[in-house]
Amino acid sequence: MTCFAALAACDNTPIESESTEELGVSTAAETATRLYATVGDNELSFETLGTFEQRDGVRALVIRATANRYLADVYSFVPDDLFGDANIISERRFEIVLHDGYELNTMLSGLPLFVKVITNTGTPRSYTARIVVAPRFFDFRGSSGIWIDEAVTPRYVVQPNNNLLYRGHASVSGYIDWLTVTAPDGIPSVYGRPNYRLDWSYPTLQQAMDPHTVPLNFSAGGDNGATMQKTARLVARVTELALTDGDAYEVWPSLPCDPVVSNCYHSQPAGTTDFSQCGTYRQVLRCTY
Repeated sequence: MTCFAALAACDNTPIESESTEELGVSTAAETATRLYATVGDNELSFETLGTFEQRDGVRALVIRATANRYLADVYSFVPDDLFGDANIISERRFEIVLHDGYELNTMLSGLPLFVKVITNTGTPRSYTARIVVAPRFFDFRGSSGIWIDEAVTPRYVVQPNNNLLYRGHASVSGYIDWLTVTAPDGIPSVYGRPNYRLDWSYPTLQQAMDPHTVPLNFSAGGDNGATMQKTARLVARVTELALTDGDAYEVWPSLPCDPVVSNCYHSQPAGTTDFSQCGTYRQVLRCTY
């Protein structure tokens, strides 16, 4: 496994599985604008920042990628099913389109997306990319007394009709009575003090990210009003990129229930609804069956 240092940093996020097949991997730091990975003499890069556009009559997240060889075909899929739209837009560039609703929510909830790339030249002529798309804060401006975690993580929280919740975190320094978040739309529910939870349902999360140019405003203060202000933008980013010329299902098999997660989930008291302490949404979901 190779991690590329330019504009990216390695982290401890599991890559589901490795094999003896040639494998290139890159993971994104907050400031990364593009991720690169190689297999054979092929290089593929993804812009990390996805942008929202109107596609097929609905809003959609569009992610763009560039290959170093002329493209013959691309398509995107998840295990056993085509997923999203992959479109070649020039000789070496293509885009992935994830429509608002089921497609985008599925990706943001932690399911990796596979992209098959077939080129006219190069060795190998066919390879598969694996990407992960996640909500991330960036472009922090304002008081250093308000700290906002970059990551917004999908969590398993029992709710009517939907057990998927997106959770971020913020904290404030000194004695502060309250923290509020305001925006034109996409405002999270805010809980706790001084280490605050920021909770979004999927529809609210999408509103917070679209358009990605509009920040959320954080204010903290007490009886005498706000004493600290900060803004940050919430966006959808490609946070992981890996390539292989092997069988994607063998290189990155679907993970089973982790015994540690299972023990945590099944040991919670009766009536527990928030299982965020046991793992991510998909880690816990695998152990609920």
